[in-house]
This record gives sequence, C-alpha cells and structure tokens, in this order.
Amino acid sequence: MRPPTIAVAVRERLTYANVMATTAVFIALGGSAWALTANSVGTKHLRNNAVTTEKIADSAITARKLGCKGNSAQDKMVRVGSVCIDRYENSIWTKRTGGTRITGPIPCDANGQDCKGVIFARSVARVAPRADITWFQAQQALANSGKRLPTSAEWQMTVAGTPDGGGCNVSSGSAQRTGTARGCVSAHGANDMVGNLYEWVADWAQRSTCFGNWGFSDDFQGLCGAATDDDAVALVRGGDYDSGVLAGPFAVAGGGPTASVGIFGFRGAR
Repeated sequence: MRPPTIAVAVRERLTYANVMATTAVFIALGGSAWALTANSVGTKHLRNNAVTTEKIADSAITARKLGCKGNSAQDKMVRVGSVCIDRYENSIWTKRTGGTRITGPIPCDANGQDCKGVIFARSVARVAPRADITWFQAQQALANSGKRLPTSAEWQMTVAGTPDGGGCNVSSGSAQRTGTARGCVSAHGANDMVGNLYEWVADWAQRSTCFGNWGFSDDFQGLCGAATDDDAVALVRGGDYDSGVLAGPFAVAGGGPTASVGIFGFRGAR
C-alpha cells in the first residue's frame, strides 16, 4: 500500500527486477520516509507541487549530510555549523581544480573588475598562502571557485579552540606553508587561523582612529574611534607572523579593500 502522506503517481506495474536492481532512495516528506527505486518514480510521475519546502522535514538536508567537499581532492574544507570553511589559508591557481599556482603578480586589477575566470582560490596543504592580494581580488578568486569570503561571525565560529599564540606562527618574521604549524588548529579542524597571515573577511567598517586590546583579551583590536570621513576598510582577522601577543582568535584590524599587503591573506566559505 502506498503511504498516504506522499502524493505521487507510481507506475502501474513494478517488476521485481527493477525494484531489486536499483538503489533505494529515501525521500523525507512531512516527517515520513518511503523507500523508492530510481526506476520506479521519476519527475514525470510527480504531480505539480507534490514536493514543496513545507513537506521537507526540518533538518532533512544539512551540511553534515551533504558534506563539506572542496573542488578537488586537494581542496580541503571543514564543517562549522551550517557553513563550510576552507581548512587552509588560500593560494591562487590558474584553474578551479588545480592548474598552476600563481606566485607572481596577480593577472587582474586590484579592484577585481577583470578577475572573472582568471584566478581561482584553493585550500591546499603545505604551500605558501597567498599574500599581496586585495579584498576584491580575493573575493573574485573565491567566486570563480564557487565560494565566498566568510563573514567575521563565521570566521569567529571557526577559529574557536585555536591556541592564542602558542603553537601558531606569530613571531617567526615570515609566513609558513599552510598546515605546517601543527599545534595551530581550531576545534573544528581549521589550520593557521591565528598568525601566519591576517585573513580578509566579508565585513567592512569605518576606518578606526585608535588601536588597543579587548577588555577580555590581549588580542589586537582596531575597531575603536570610527573616523568621520568617508574612508571605509575591509576587516582582517587573526594576526600575522609578526604580531606576537597581539595575534589571537579575537584579533581584528582593517585595510583598504584595494590594498595589496604582504601580511594579508584569505580563506573561503560556502
């Protein structure tokens, strides 16, 4: 007997072979589940509006169930709540799934207007993370790869559990290859979020006129005393390879979005 909660038009006759030889697909509708075979019900057998948002049970489709896969075996991401975040600080490449890593000048403008299909962001272990990249270029490299910059809140969720300096590259004087600071890993499995390179995030703010620390942390914060002019900055998080005690999971500063700086890098989300 067909479950009454699913409005589908099933073929009049199902053979034993096509039932047993195909993989069962479980569709959660209205809190009920029914095993269907790939050959038994197709889109042409479903009445209009038989499957709607209202009929899909809460949490039937989640990031956990879909997984957090990058664009290739080397492009690593981790799951943080409902968001997928790149495991490593990004490098840029000539193709979405690889090609050649771009280590010299970025072959598109600082404002990102001509970067479509030119540079691609990838989260790859044991390579030099890309610095000297503007906010706009990072944004476009991620867009070309089907990703985006994380918000500052998403970045903050992901960094949780990362040591506040100890084990991270905060005093070496240069950026290290991604993932080589083995003690610098968040509770969610993301590497190098403290130190190595400051990381662009999606948020912008008014330029700060003063710098200090948080009352609850010695991490650097540059969000006080907003300027009254029109000069906005894009936020960067985490500190860099020379920040010392100012680096940490709460460190936040800002840079002009067209600034190409040797201590600014990025990672992606989707």
